[in-house]
Formats: sequence, structure tokens, C-alpha cells
Amino acid sequence: MAAEVLAAGGARVDVFDAMPSVGRKFLMAGKGGMNLTHSEPADAFLSRYGARSANIAPLLARFDAGALSNWVHGLGVETFVGSSGRVFPTDMKAAPMLRAWLHRLRASGVTFHMRHRWLGWDDEGVSTSRFATPSGEKRIRHDALVLASGGASWPQLGSDGGARAILAARCVAVRPFVPSNCGFDAG
Repeated sequence: MAAEVLAAGGARVDVFDAMPSVGRKFLMAGKGGMNLTHSEPADAFLSRYGARSANIAPLLARFDAGALSNWVHGLGVETFVGSSGRVFPTDMKAAPMLRAWLHRLRASGVTFHMRHRWLGWDDEGVSTSRFATPSGEKRIRHDALVLASGGASWPQLGSDGGARAILAARCVAVRPFVPSNCGFDAG
């Protein structure tokens, strides 16, 4: 999503991914039917975030369930509301949505670099990143860097928590990993 917003704003965007193909986690999440959002009224939806509702409210004000549905429809993917009130792609699959999204990203100038595992910044500062690639280490200069490492949720899909140690070595404060994609409060 960051790549799409940045490219729409006129930035040159390069996405580096350690995996051999884009969106593996997205595809895995879609195996269960690709629940996109919920159709319930905004107040009820916001209440699901419990104590964090006040923090989430401004985010949902900018991109709510309706905006998400419109975004998906803009990819040419139709949706339906299930008996649970959840919103799903009509074909219940993630792959067609991912293909359409990648096509749109590439058409907007986003360039993908696969099998590029981020190793951190070079010794000169934070304007050059180091990547492990099949052809050896590469250094790539950038004006800005957005890290979307996926935490440590799915090591087999690339989210192995490796970025945490790199950031800590540069004195970047990182909170311990905790589950974040759940609809309940743990005491």
C-alpha cells in the first residue's frame, strides 16, 4: 500500500523482497477465503478495537471499510457480503486480486526486485541499504526507506523477524513482537 500511495504522489518506488515472488503472505492469508473487511456500521466496527479504538478511529476515518471495498473494486475484483457480515471477493481467492494489484503497481512505475534480503544500512549512514542477492551483496542508494518486514509472523514466507536485530544494532527502538491481527483483548 505504501508503494501505491508513494507512486501516486510521483515518487520513484522500488520494492525489494527477499522472496522469489511478490505477495506470498497475501496469498497465504487468502487461503481461508480472503476476508477483506466487515460490512457492519462504522461505530460497531470501531468498537471491535476495544481500548485502541481512539487510536484506530483516525485511521478508519481516512480509509474505512467502504474505501477498502472501493479500492478492491478498482482492481476489477467484485465482492459480496457473507452471512457473517464479512466482505469477500466473489471468487474467494487472493491470487486474482494480487495479480491485478501488481499490474496496477507496475503500470504506475513501481519496480520489483525479488530475492533481495535487506541486510541493513551501509557504514556511511542511512541513505544506502545493503541487500543479499543471488549474485552477491548489493548496495543501493535511496532518498527514503519504508520497511515492511512483516514482523516475525511467518518465517517460511519471509517474515522472520530479522530486521529487528538490524534496527536494534543502530539504536532504533523496536517493541517486542506481539500478535496484532486478532479481534480480541488478552488480559
